[in-house]
Amino acid sequence: MIDIFAPAELAGIRMNNRVLRSATMEDGADEKGFPTEALTKRYVALAKGGVGGIITGFIGVCPEGRAEQPGMVLLDEDAKIEPMRRMVETVHAAGVPIIAQIAHCGRSSVSGKTFDINRLADEKLEEIISQFISAAVRAEKAGFDAVQLHFAHGYLLSEVISPATNHRKDKWGGTEEKRFYIADRIISGIRKGLPDYPILVKMHGDDRVRNGIHSEESVRIAKRMEQAGVSAIEVSCGLSIMNSMGPLYGKIPAEMILSWYPQMMELPGFMKKMMKPILPKFMKEKDPAPRRYNVPEAKAIKAAVNIPVIVVGGIHDLPEIEQTVTEDGIDFVSMARPLVLEPGLIGKYKAQKAQQARCLECNHCIIGISQGKLQCWYCKVPAEIK
Repeated sequence: MIDIFAPAELAGIRMNNRVLRSATMEDGADEKGFPTEALTKRYVALAKGGVGGIITGFIGVCPEGRAEQPGMVLLDEDAKIEPMRRMVETVHAAGVPIIAQIAHCGRSSVSGKTFDINRLADEKLEEIISQFISAAVRAEKAGFDAVQLHFAHGYLLSEVISPATNHRKDKWGGTEEKRFYIADRIISGIRKGLPDYPILVKMHGDDRVRNGIHSEESVRIAKRMEQAGVSAIEVSCGLSIMNSMGPLYGKIPAEMILSWYPQMMELPGFMKKMMKPILPKFMKEKDPAPRRYNVPEAKAIKAAVNIPVIVVGGIHDLPEIEQTVTEDGIDFVSMARPLVLEPGLIGKYKAQKAQQARCLECNHCIIGISQGKLQCWYCKVPAEIK
C-alpha cells in the first residue's frame, strides 16, 4: 500500500507527500502585480501545515491579460524576478517546493472581449505565446521548482484548445491538431530555453459543456501534451463558472454572486431580486457536492500517459485521498478550498488528529475573491452585502 505521507517525486521535484495545494485565485499582489508579504505568509502557513507542495494561484503573463478580480500577481517584467525570488526562498526555507502557475485570463481578463479567441489576430496570438515563454523563464530565474500552464476553467488557453469556444478555421483552429498548435508552440518555446525545467499543465478531463472536450478527447490531448514535453498533468473540469465549473460544485452562493461577481454586480436591483431564487438552478447547484468528480477522467489519462497525473476536485477527506492514490492509481491529489479554511489540514491528517475537512463546499470563498478577499466565510454572507 502506498504511503500518501511519504516523500514522492513529481517531475524530478521531491514533494513532501502526495497531497498538493492546488491553485486558487489569491489577493496576493499590489496594484502593479508585485507579490505582497501577505502572500508569502499564506504560502508559509501552507508549508508548515503539511502540504506536499504548493501550486501558486494563477500568475499573469501580461497586464492586459490579468484577472478582473484584484490582487493577481504578474510575471510580465524582469523587475518581478527578485521579489519573487525572495518569496520562493522563504517558502523553500519552510521546507516545501513551490510551482508557479502562469495564465492569461482571456475574455475573463480586465480586457474582456478584446481577447475573444475567434477574433484575435495572428500577431496578438504570437505575442501571447512569447509572453508565456518569457514568464516561464522568469519563474525559473526566480527559483520556482516548475511552472504550470493554465489550460483550464475558461481562461485563454482553455478557450483555444476547446472546440466549444474555438471556432476558427485557420492554423489556430478547425481540428484538434490545430487547436493544440498554441500549446505546442508555448511548450516547445519553454523547452528550447529551459530543456530540463519541469513544465506542468492544468487541463480539463471534461469541459462539462456541450460540444466541448470530453474524456476521449482529453486523453488524446494529454498524450499530445506528453509528446510536446510536458512533465506532469493536473486534471480538473469546467469551462464556465456559470455552467458546472468543477471548483463551484456544491452550494451556489447566489447573494454573493449577484453582489460581488464581476459580470453580475452591475445588474439592476430588480433583476438581482428576480435572479436570486433561480440562480442555483440555472447554475446546476449540486448539494451535496459530488465527490472525486474528476477521478474517472484522471484514471483514463493516467492509463494513456507515462508522466505523473494529479487530480483535483471533491477530494477533501483522508479516506478519499487514500482511495484516489492507492486504489485508483493517481500519482498525486491536489486541493484548494479546504486549505483556505484549514491550511494545516494535511498535518492533522498525518498526525491522525482528523479524518475529514471542515470545508462545507459553500463556495463563498470563490466569490469572495472577486473582491480581493481570499478567506473562508463558512457559508455566511458578508455583513457588507446584507
